[in-house]
Amino acid sequence: MNLRQAKNYKIIIIALLIGITLFSVFKYVAALKEKYDLLKNLNQVKGQVVVLEQAIEKEKELQKAFAQENLTLKDELKANTDKLTQFDVDLQNSQKTIEQLTSQIALSQAENTALREEKDKLALEVTQVSLERDTLKARLSSIPELKKTIKEIKLQIRKTKVMMREITKKRRVIEGNCGFLIKNGKTTFPITKIKIEVMPVPLSK
Repeated sequence: MNLRQAKNYKIIIIALLIGITLFSVFKYVAALKEKYDLLKNLNQVKGQVVVLEQAIEKEKELQKAFAQENLTLKDELKANTDKLTQFDVDLQNSQKTIEQLTSQIALSQAENTALREEKDKLALEVTQVSLERDTLKARLSSIPELKKTIKEIKLQIRKTKVMMREITKKRRVIEGNCGFLIKNGKTTFPITKIKIEVMPVPLSK
């Protein structure tokens, strides 16, 4: 081997080493880039995992909140059901009260109608009495009318006395001898006394 061939081999070897070095550097840079990309993706995945974990925690909290709200709604529904039941009872009582008040109002209206009729009747009687009083005043205001009234009163008194005498006579006829016995055509009242004896009947053997 001469010097020139050795030099060529050396150049080839150097070129080969340079190529290998460049290839190694390229692969190293590529590996570093891939590692960087992997780390970047890993960090992104970790971030997504953290976000998902937070979302899961929030979902769990929401589920707990929904469960609690569901219990609250059930309690409120039960309370509202009780309130509706009580409201129904109160409504029925109110309807009964309204019916009673309606009956009382009808009765009061009937009583008011009767009272109005009685009032009108009394007002008519008061009017008649007022007319009679005015008539009496007019009659008593003049001497002839006064004499006429006195004459009528005396006539009524005489009629009353005659009527009383007739009633007294009729009463005496009805009374008779007041239930006393008559002996020899005369009453035994008030002098004669009669003794009445009662003999017992002997008992038969």
